Amino acid sequence: MNAIDSEKPGIPAVVTVGDELVLGERGNENSRWMSEWLKLNLRPAGVQLSLPDDVETIAQWLKQLLQENHFPVLVAGGIGGTHDDCTRAGIAQALGVPLTRHPECWEILVARYEGREMNESRSNMAMLPEGCSLIENPHGAPGFEMGGIFAFPGFPNMLQAMLPSLSHRFGPQTRELQMSEHQVRLKTREGDISDAVRQFSELHPDCKLGIYAHSGKSWGEVSLRFRYPGSRDDLKLEFRQFVENLGKPEISEP
Repeated sequence: MNAIDSEKPGIPAVVTVGDELVLGERGNENSRWMSEWLKLNLRPAGVQLSLPDDVETIAQWLKQLLQENHFPVLVAGGIGGTHDDCTRAGIAQALGVPLTRHPECWEILVARYEGREMNESRSNMAMLPEGCSLIENPHGAPGFEMGGIFAFPGFPNMLQAMLPSLSHRFGPQTRELQMSEHQVRLKTREGDISDAVRQFSELHPDCKLGIYAHSGKSWGEVSLRFRYPGSRDDLKLEFRQFVENLGKPEISEP
């Protein structure tokens, strides 16, 4: 699928790779950041996955995302040259192409490591899916993209410098496709308003209304977060009226 040419742009997917993420040994800042960037600048992600350093698992899930017409599929992590960097091979397998030495990537790496040995680990970073295009990295080795998959290093400073430069590749960027949100905090129990929240949600299938109970010192308070198409300011007004009709005291967010 080429989501740019499609009448209905695809739903983005966020993928991070690393055993340390799956095992909960490290916080997943990249996943949170990519999802937030998509929500603010393109379209909200529909899927967020953390995958282990395993070629077969990476390939399996990426193939499924492509079959479900997700676009773009953003992948962070695992494109270095060490033994556990499996993302390059996983993407190649998902797309049904071999890994080959990318001439331009090789030249970039040789220049970057001038005066140092191009050992196996460094050389491996130039082994990319055949036919892919490079994504410029101002801080290190390039990423690459092919078939709707965009692969980035796992270093947050690199990812955050690279992704925004590709926004023009991801299809229409209009307020109709972006989501806005409005949040209120109420003095009430979750169960006291859950039926009304469900009914409002059913009337607005193109929106998302989340209800989040607080704990600790804020026990007995809930937040309602309303996410709606960015061009539909009328929906925000309708939500505000819904909140007023609940008749629950509104609390200023701390």
